[in-house]
Amino acid sequence: MNTNNQQNRDYRKRKAAKLPYYQVNETLPLGDTPAVRAILQTEGLWQLVTADLREVYYYKVDQNKKRRDFCAIGWPNENGGWEIRHPNYTGCLGPKGMTFIPGEPGNLFIFKDFTTYLYWRYFHKQYYPNILILNYPEFLSAAKMRALKFNSVTVCFDREQITLIKSSGDGVDPINAAA
Repeated sequence: MNTNNQQNRDYRKRKAAKLPYYQVNETLPLGDTPAVRAILQTEGLWQLVTADLREVYYYKVDQNKKRRDFCAIGWPNENGGWEIRHPNYTGCLGPKGMTFIPGEPGNLFIFKDFTTYLYWRYFHKQYYPNILILNYPEFLSAAKMRALKFNSVTVCFDREQITLIKSSGDGVDPINAAA
C-alpha cells in the first residue's frame, strides 16, 4: 500500500512556485512620512537617520494579478539595487552590490553592513571618509581590490576597527598586510 501512494505522488503534476518579483515604486528621504518619523522617534532611532537611508515603497503583483504594496527602510547599492530592511523582509530588490559613499580622498572605511556603518556614523558625525559597505560577505574580494587605491584603509566589523596605512611606493597590499 505504501508503494501505491509513492507511485501516485510521482505522477501528480505540481504547479511551479513563482518567485515574487518586486518593483520599486518610489523612494523618499527617511522620515518624510509622518508615521515613519513617529516610529523612529518612539524607538529612539531618529538620531541615527542619515541622508543615505530612504523610505522605499515597492510592490509585487501575484499570479492572480493582485498588487501588494510594501514600505521599508533601504539604501541604494552600486549596481542599481536597493538593500531593504523590514521586520518581515531583509534582502535586495534588484541586483546585489556594495554601497559606496564618497568622502575625503585617500581614506577608506569598510563596513560589513549598514548597521555597523550607522553605529560608527553616530559617534563620528564630523568625519567624512570614503565609505564602502559590503552588504554581503561574498563582496570581500572585490573590496580588497578597491582598497588598494587608498592610502589609509580602516576595516570596521562590529565595534572593532583595524586601520592599515600604506606608505607611498612600498607596494603593500593593505588588506593582506593584517593577515
